[in-house]
Amino acid sequence: MQIALKWMPFSMLNIAINSHQNWPRVSPRIIELMRRGAEIGLELATSPLFLDALEGVNFKGNSTDDLHDDPVIQAKHRRAIRASVLHWLNAIIEAPDQAVAPYSVDEAVDSTADMYQSQAAQMLQKNSHSIQNIAWQYWMKIVFQLTKEPLELQQLLELSSISIRSFSEDSLQLGMERLEQIEASRKRSGIEEQIDLVTRIIDGQDIDITRTSHSLNYSIKQPHHSAIVWSEEIDTEISALETVAAVFQKACQQTESLKIIVSPSVIWVWASAEFSVNERLLETVLKQHENVRISFGSGSSGLDGFRRAHLDAQAAQRVLGRLKSNIQLVSYERVRLMAFLSKDAKSIQHYSEHVLGELAQAPATVRQSLHAFLECGCNATEAAKKLHTHRNTLLRRLAKAEEMLPRPLAENRIQVAVALEALYWIL
Repeated sequence: MQIALKWMPFSMLNIAINSHQNWPRVSPRIIELMRRGAEIGLELATSPLFLDALEGVNFKGNSTDDLHDDPVIQAKHRRAIRASVLHWLNAIIEAPDQAVAPYSVDEAVDSTADMYQSQAAQMLQKNSHSIQNIAWQYWMKIVFQLTKEPLELQQLLELSSISIRSFSEDSLQLGMERLEQIEASRKRSGIEEQIDLVTRIIDGQDIDITRTSHSLNYSIKQPHHSAIVWSEEIDTEISALETVAAVFQKACQQTESLKIIVSPSVIWVWASAEFSVNERLLETVLKQHENVRISFGSGSSGLDGFRRAHLDAQAAQRVLGRLKSNIQLVSYERVRLMAFLSKDAKSIQHYSEHVLGELAQAPATVRQSLHAFLECGCNATEAAKKLHTHRNTLLRRLAKAEEMLPRPLAENRIQVAVALEALYWIL
């Protein structure tokens, strides 16, 4: 009996779990076991392994670049998960045989609405169920530490399942009500229309450039820098993010930019890429705002450049999320290699073409010569031996390869070597 119940998914337990049904009457012994289990759970709830398990099933999108890599979502839902679990456990300690009042963390619901938009309700429900099932697995481990008596286990599991399910369903309902409030507020303020328009561009939809530029009061036809300004700390004021967003505009040497406040903790920015981004200026202001972070990327002109610049900024942000990095300022160029290493063959091709320029389409013998030269520690004699080629022939090919590279080899050896290695396997 113990083994069968221990690993049974919460959703498949054949126990009455209607949150509106009468609660079972249990003995003082079962009430005390519930209270004791909640006390054990309080210690477990502060464990990084427990929170990692909950986060591991939480907020994964359908794309290969999952939204759970976003450091803002990570921080908000880490806080929300901890708060919800502690709320339930503390309520059980106080009144083990009573329904736990629903609990919803607004900032977690808000970020779901910001990132998933039209699918927010479905994602909120999906993730609520996922967290519930993981929490139930941990609770069962606690239950089987408390008693081995079959009848006590049956009653304890019945009370636990009703309590957890009713708390989860009622809390989810609070979240759904919050989503409705957010949608109504956006319609009144006009923010929803602006975010929707930008999202359509990012999603690759073909829209009218002139009309869009007019609606956003920003020229889509120009080349673009794009930044994501964010904070993972709950007490960071939106004014701090707006300050950094304004400095990004100055760092691009522009008097105008497009700024969209996606949420109280995230701002998207676009500015003309006529000039390079002055990172030193950004570093100076970030020292005054330790909780604010910024990632940026650059793109060509038009809709594709607008989209590419934002996606590169987003990719850089998510690299920091995956690596749990505390770095405040990052450009996609700085982490392009790290972003590419976790992606598919198409992304590898894109990375290699960016780093190698014309060399990516050069004859295989030219690429292979440079590849061997780098593998041999930039020793031309050894590389010639490895390729069974005369040294002078190798030197001519190396000179040709150097001419094709967008940047001098001496300044970019590591990335060129990785790009050539990638092409070796995919071409």
